[in-house]
Amino acid sequence: MTPVVDTHKIFPITTFISDLPSNLTPQLFSSAENEPTSAGRRLVIVGDVHGMKKSLDALLEKVNFDKGNGDHLIFVGDLVNKGPDSSGVIDRAVELGASAVRGNHDNAVLDAAGEIKARGDNPMHAGGITSGSAKLPEGSGAESLSETVACDGPEISASPNASPLTRHSATTYSTARALSTRHLDWLAALPLILRIKLPHHATSSLDDTLLVVHAGLTPGIPLEKQDPHAVMHMRSLTHAPGDEGTLIPAEASGEEGWVAQWDQWQDQLTARTTVIFGHDAKRRLQLGRHTIGLDSACLYGHYLSALVIESTDRGIEHRIVQVECADTPVVPTA
Repeated sequence: MTPVVDTHKIFPITTFISDLPSNLTPQLFSSAENEPTSAGRRLVIVGDVHGMKKSLDALLEKVNFDKGNGDHLIFVGDLVNKGPDSSGVIDRAVELGASAVRGNHDNAVLDAAGEIKARGDNPMHAGGITSGSAKLPEGSGAESLSETVACDGPEISASPNASPLTRHSATTYSTARALSTRHLDWLAALPLILRIKLPHHATSSLDDTLLVVHAGLTPGIPLEKQDPHAVMHMRSLTHAPGDEGTLIPAEASGEEGWVAQWDQWQDQLTARTTVIFGHDAKRRLQLGRHTIGLDSACLYGHYLSALVIESTDRGIEHRIVQVECADTPVVPTA
């Protein structure tokens, strides 16, 4: 699943792996104190929003999200595009101090915005995008990445010599024009992978390490060597041509998603890692042993899902909260 590299049709990834600061994660109840302090913090990880702001607000209300009490919001990518209010979703994320990873649609919108600016065609609301110049949040623990990747396959013309403004869908260009420089720079600063370390407890319902990505990860490959394009696009694994023993990421759904292979691999390890992801709307909510898929097709009129992680006297526990789509759904194109 190697992307076609065309230096005129890529958008820089400034951050590959980012570590969530420990002061944002739930902590175990102290046995020496009756009143919890940092134990009251929660992580609320939300699936693909796609500009469905009413649905997002309804979900935050249902989970009683309270930033003032220490709750921290995280998105699995694809905050924007296709839905009615992409800018409003980013505004809400910024308002709440949310973390997020870059999804394939976020990446496509960034690439489209860069193309619009480069072509001098119909400048954006706030004067264009400062490609690759977004300031990263302080204390993000970000690791820089010098590589760049192409956008989502279905969003790009197959020809490397495509005419201006034809490589992406009309919706993607419309979204790019609707976002201000501030919105675009916020998207551009998002990492591909967000790593979360939870305090260890023997009865916790999650692994001690969580990885938030948009689409998936390839089992057995070190984190820093994962294919950036695959991290935003993969849905399954397939055998490498001429090498039945090697599995490589694929965008098609396939008979079996990558999550089954990830779960099997983690079962063999002592220190295990749970991957939290989105992207795969056709499979909806996925609850594996070491994988949680949160894209429950809100965009198409179904549900918006959140994973709520909190500390109890039994350790770190999690639950799924869902709301029905509160926005006008989009008709699937395929």
